[in-house]
Amino acid sequence: MDDRRRAERFPLTLPIELGHTRSETHDFSGVGVYFSSDQPFEIDSELEFLLRVPDAVNVRCKGHVVRVNPMGGRYGVAATIEEFELDESPAGNRNDAHIVIQELRRHHSKNS
Repeated sequence: MDDRRRAERFPLTLPIELGHTRSETHDFSGVGVYFSSDQPFEIDSELEFLLRVPDAVNVRCKGHVVRVNPMGGRYGVAATIEEFELDESPAGNRNDAHIVIQELRRHHSKNS
């Protein structure tokens, strides 16, 4: 098993927002996310992004880019999730035990 895989990955397609860039995830774990982008990101660059979990909550995340894969004019970007905060906006105020929230809390016990 690859040591970098510290958490189970889930093949979730979620809207992700990175500043003015909007995209979607390909998979998610409690410690990271993989998404596609039309912009290349630099490895080790700091990243702030918003995960929109439909019918559940919005999650504001901070992390770093760990891998960038060219994908025919687009890029696959793997990033860590080092900090997260549940969005208190009206669209994101439900406390459902969605898999995203469960996994984040499981791997970031200080936020549970």
